[in-house]
Amino acid sequence: MLETDLQDLGLSKNEAKVYLTVLELGASFVSSIANKSGISRVNCYYILDNLVKMGIMSSFTQNKIKYYNVESPQIIINKQEEKLQKAKKIFPELLSITNSLAYKPKIQYYEGLEGIKNIFEDTLSSKNELLGYTNLKDLPNVISEDFLKNYAKRKIEKNIKTRMLSPMSKEAKTYLEKYYPKEFDRNLVEIFYVNSKEFNFDYEITIYENKTAIVSLNPSELMGLIIESPLYAKTQRAIFNLAWLGATSFVVK
Repeated sequence: MLETDLQDLGLSKNEAKVYLTVLELGASFVSSIANKSGISRVNCYYILDNLVKMGIMSSFTQNKIKYYNVESPQIIINKQEEKLQKAKKIFPELLSITNSLAYKPKIQYYEGLEGIKNIFEDTLSSKNELLGYTNLKDLPNVISEDFLKNYAKRKIEKNIKTRMLSPMSKEAKTYLEKYYPKEFDRNLVEIFYVNSKEFNFDYEITIYENKTAIVSLNPSELMGLIIESPLYAKTQRAIFNLAWLGATSFVVK
């Protein structure tokens, strides 16, 4: 609908309506425009003057009566192109401001099953390895088997390496065989199984890029969050690597 399209280009609903009315009528005076558009005469004066100021409409006086007429629609295109050129001109400066604020952490909170799925999906955007802590026995209680299999398949297809620590259990020990593609590259996944009595994780924590994802593994507490902070991710990565080295003393065979 033309009225909606004009609104997308920056006109208000009434401005779009008046513009199309004058376009249809041709050069007209206010009473005629107001009557055709259904907008009060007073408001019509105000809107028409605004459209003249925008440069997409003009006015002239004939026999002491003021008429309004639409300029060539090409002017609308020209003005949009001018805006685009201005946007391109200031883009580098805006980008530099954004980069200067990059150190400010961002926290996104998610609730429900779909929210948790969104967190897992975001980890697939990583260009580097995924590090973290999980509980492979409890994970399927939160996310469906179909989703986990699809997630693992896409992670392998993207060649994203994973290193995780997980409490030992029968379910954890067979997790890779059950959820990962057959004959996948084993070099892409390393898991240390630790004593579940001493190191039982109720949350999954994944460190990737400049982000740290935290997901509850309790079905009655479907929530999680993503902390986007280079400094926090760097600290969590260092803690994980320390735990990874130390975990060799607690690995369950």
